[in-house]
Amino acid sequence: MNLAQARVFARSLAEHIEKCSAAIEVAQARSFRARADKAMTRARELDSEAATLRRELYEMYRQIDNMTARFPELRGDPALRN
Repeated sequence: MNLAQARVFARSLAEHIEKCSAAIEVAQARSFRARADKAMTRARELDSEAATLRRELYEMYRQIDNMTARFPELRGDPALRN
């Protein structure tokens, strides 16, 4: 992988991180509402969904960390600043 490919992939990961983070917030909010409605099975499903998304999110951050270790030039990319 060269720097240009790494930059494209890192930007794609950054976009996916934003979507995944938003999806986690939605799942958590829905879980909270389900608990308030005493819909415990649905709340557990939503908690599981949020946990799966969190694992995916951590993996994306790990990949970005690995790429910035290999290509330090990526650290200055505005798309990767969170």
